[in-house]
Amino acid sequence: MHWIFYMIIGAVIVWLLLTVLIVCKLFFGSLGRKKEKKTGVDTSGLVASLEPYKAEIEEGKKWFYSQNLRKAEITAFDGITLHADILETKQPPKGVLLLMHGYRSAGLSDFNLVFPYYLNLGYHLIIPDQRGCGRSGGKYITLGIKERYDCQAWANFAVGEFGSDLPLILDGISMGATTVMMASALPLPKNVSGIIADCGFTSPDEVVRSVLKATHIPTVPNLFFARILARTLAKFDFKDASTIDAMKKCHYPIVFIHGKKDDFVPYEMSVRNFEACASENKKFFSDDNAGHGMCYLERREELQKELEIFLDECQKYYHERKDLK
Repeated sequence: MHWIFYMIIGAVIVWLLLTVLIVCKLFFGSLGRKKEKKTGVDTSGLVASLEPYKAEIEEGKKWFYSQNLRKAEITAFDGITLHADILETKQPPKGVLLLMHGYRSAGLSDFNLVFPYYLNLGYHLIIPDQRGCGRSGGKYITLGIKERYDCQAWANFAVGEFGSDLPLILDGISMGATTVMMASALPLPKNVSGIIADCGFTSPDEVVRSVLKATHIPTVPNLFFARILARTLAKFDFKDASTIDAMKKCHYPIVFIHGKKDDFVPYEMSVRNFEACASENKKFFSDDNAGHGMCYLERREELQKELEIFLDECQKYYHERKDLK
């Protein structure tokens, strides 16, 4: 009978080893830095649904590189070097927009077609590469946990670059939206006057669980081992921060954007973020047919009008606070 016992023990050991190997592959493949391309820009954020806009996106890239771009560099709280591009408006400046891109993407991928719109409205643009992406340092993406402090650092940089006499609005898409929302709970410059959150998730822990479920990978024990790897190698835990908790403290004007056909970050996550948000000035823009990060493309004119109204409200918020001083 002993052989049965040893077979069971052996099978368990083999199962655990296979599980660890699979989790390691998923962890490094999902959160580890990708090998950089020799030429071009990281367009990993592009998906099949963007195919109808391919020509327009390519024109947008050419336009971007034809602009008078300035480069910026800062040091993050943990010593890594972060990089960004700066585009200055030719209009009388009304404010500054800090644009945080999404998971494994780049500012040029995620905000390509919105750059001219924001510049024409009179906003300077700061477009960072998130840690673990593009030119910025860091071996791992941390799903907003460490990125929120990077966002805080870029906000302070924006004040040093353009002064505090211009409103500063934090704008993010996907993981970038989670980044700016979680950053809103940190001490920020006094001229921060609004947040634009496009398809952000409720917490790193919940979005990891959601992705595992969508890909039919059991949460137990895979998430347990993934958390061990995250704590050991990347020095963070999926439960270190929550967007929901940050929203409970949010007092800035904020607009939530999310397509109802998002198959990456569930639409309901933005609904829950909206419901948790304590701000007296919060709005929600959605589209029944838009996928992940697609609302601006699917409903461009309507969303541009909504954003222009919202940015005017951010201006009002900034000036009211300034007058109170």
